[in-house]
Amino acid sequence: MLTDLPRDVRIGVGVVDQKQERVETPTEIAARARRVLRTPDCGFATFADTPIAPAGVAEAKLHAIVEAARLVRRG
Repeated sequence: MLTDLPRDVRIGVGVVDQKQERVETPTEIAARARRVLRTPDCGFATFADTPIAPAGVAEAKLHAIVEAARLVRRG
């Protein structure tokens, strides 16, 4: 469980798919963040030969992540 980690340990959780051009909604991202709090997923299912989404899509995903973080913090 993530709650069992030492307080000085930091982890990063992948909540968007950087290889897909579809921008996830903040609600979808928040749901993924909440799910990882219950059952973490290592995210190693990605593959090096799969193309990455264009920069504009990545930026839109980052904006969606910020809004999702606000949703998660609100509960």
